[in-house]
Amino acid sequence: MPLSPEELEELQEAFEYNDANDDGRIEFVEFMNMLNALEADVDTDEARVGFEEVDTDDDGSISLDEFIAWWSEE
Repeated sequence: MPLSPEELEELQEAFEYNDANDDGRIEFVEFMNMLNALEADVDTDEARVGFEEVDTDDDGSISLDEFIAWWSEE
């Protein structure tokens, strides 16, 4: 089911919030900070595996499109 405009806006805001250096990408350190803020109980190795799953184009960062796809998975 497609996301509503409101859901897309919320995800974009969450992405921008977690993109601490405002470069349009979420790097691994920013990803770890996000997981810590969400109080996710994962170690660095587990986080790296998750990061690599979200980074579908393997460029070493998470784009807005990858972030949206990750959060909208069913």
